[in-house]
Amino acid sequence: MSRASDLSPVSGTISLHLETLDALVDAPLGHSMTVSRSRSMLPSQVEYDLMRIPDPGPARPQVLGTGRFAKVYAAQQVIAGLAARRVAIKVLHDHAGYEEERLFSREIALNREFSLNPTVGVAAMVDIIHLDALVLCGCGMLYHPRCPQGCGSLLQRKNLESRPFPSLTCETCEYSLSAEYVHERGHELFGHRAKPCCRAESATHADVGTIINFTLREAMVMELLDMSLEGCAAALDRPERDGIDLSGLERLRLGLGLLPERRRLQRIAMEVRLLSKIHLMVQIAEAVVALHGNKRVVHKDLAPDNIMIRNSPVVPLGVGFVGDHVAGLLDFAANLHTEICVIDFGLSDKEQLTRSWYEDAETSLAVTKLPYLSPEARYQRQTIGANLDFEGSHLRFRVPPSLVQSPASIYAHDIIANSYDPQHVQDLQISKVEVEGRDRFAYYEGTPPPEGARLEIVRPLGEAHDVYALGALLYYILTGRHHEVEQLSHLVASIQDQPCAIDRKSLSRRNNYGNRCRSISEPFWRDELMLVTIRAMVRGRPESFVFDRTIRGSEPAAAFLTELKRIQQGLLADIFYERGYWRRVWIWRCVALACLVAVGMTSLWLAQAEAVT
Repeated sequence: MSRASDLSPVSGTISLHLETLDALVDAPLGHSMTVSRSRSMLPSQVEYDLMRIPDPGPARPQVLGTGRFAKVYAAQQVIAGLAARRVAIKVLHDHAGYEEERLFSREIALNREFSLNPTVGVAAMVDIIHLDALVLCGCGMLYHPRCPQGCGSLLQRKNLESRPFPSLTCETCEYSLSAEYVHERGHELFGHRAKPCCRAESATHADVGTIINFTLREAMVMELLDMSLEGCAAALDRPERDGIDLSGLERLRLGLGLLPERRRLQRIAMEVRLLSKIHLMVQIAEAVVALHGNKRVVHKDLAPDNIMIRNSPVVPLGVGFVGDHVAGLLDFAANLHTEICVIDFGLSDKEQLTRSWYEDAETSLAVTKLPYLSPEARYQRQTIGANLDFEGSHLRFRVPPSLVQSPASIYAHDIIANSYDPQHVQDLQISKVEVEGRDRFAYYEGTPPPEGARLEIVRPLGEAHDVYALGALLYYILTGRHHEVEQLSHLVASIQDQPCAIDRKSLSRRNNYGNRCRSISEPFWRDELMLVTIRAMVRGRPESFVFDRTIRGSEPAAAFLTELKRIQQGLLADIFYERGYWRRVWIWRCVALACLVAVGMTSLWLAQAEAVT
């Protein structure tokens, strides 16, 4: 048995593991079979060319995106000297420290698992490469920087125990540059003394360059998908100039074939466009169900910028139906081929929930992130403004009113942390919360922090956070605007604070509900889609998919997916009901004509009978 694995760095090797089974055929009972393994290395011809911005100025890399921990470059995979496919290479930021490296290693491990056992809706990792310090000169040459002081030695990585950041150092003249200060001193790495090219101080690009990778680290090579969910939603967001009338009179005109053909096509096109949107959301939900289920992974950062699209949903009418626009639209609805890929697992947890999440307020409050944050994410870290009276004999404390009234409250698995303890050795884990009379008591595991500690509650994010994001993503796909999702979150918060039944009759009494419905471009199935969205985002109601944020497992996401598929099936039935449109029109016309004839004959007979009498 043989298998190929371990794709190597840029011009390394592919290792082929050969396993040979040597059985002791005639050995007596009690002897075991032995397995010997040998490993041979085969040469690889896989390389990656960094894509550059086609500007007439200095050479610069094409950056596809940047996040809190990493940046993503566009590159061209080259096999045996010939261009293959375009890829995306994810590299840690230059200023990243050991903690970011740990999170990135965990993300690589998750993506390796997804590659070994493909997961629906998750992009497979193409390769893992090890990049040393790498700089792009303004002339277009990639190089490993030398000592900027001019001794000619190549800079090497050095880990410093006293600081949480790696450094580039020169063993010859003791030059050192920490990742902590790369923002201020990074230009030293693309000065003329650090280059093998443009070494003359008067050269055009003597002091021009871009740091591609600061120091020796792993990088992920992923399939390059050109369109994000944001771009897809913008392409699908095409509100019609004339609104569609869903009144009984228009439906009667439609049934009798009296509605103008242009308006009928407009209705069908809007239904097909809505189907495309629901098709995208179904795939996202399927991916999340798979992650929460067998994989036991919580993504924790589901937002439009972390959903990529393979195959644009905006395509010409169906091939083979030129001139027949209805058949073309039906063909498109029957052959939706758009695929989504969930990316960026840098904050994800597998099985055990951790405190890892966005700690930077500027990042977590970004306009493209905030609308998709659950209450526990918005209040993930909350300072405890009151003293906690720890009862050592019972290993519990009374929950202060400020935490009881918090939108995220306090539940089991939350953490009581000392903000003066960066190593988290004094963290208390909440094991359970019980109500005694008018008080709530939180039971903990661990040793209470010393007196005078600055305590805060840290709320780990679980599956409930992802389910909240599913509801927000559905509304974003339907409306195409982040600010509409933020408006929806206000409605959800009001329902959470002043509960009501999650049904059309009860929700219609809410001031903001009508506006949120009308923000959906397509007028079909609005109430049903709103109910599914709100059920995903509101907790604790009988109709909610999530009772509280401590719920683990894939059942809430699976319930969301089931309800969404019911709407998808109903919309499909509505669309393909158009196949027999003209046959039904002529049947109705014949029935109407027959009725008119019958009424005329009856009137004539009655008139004759009255004349005789």
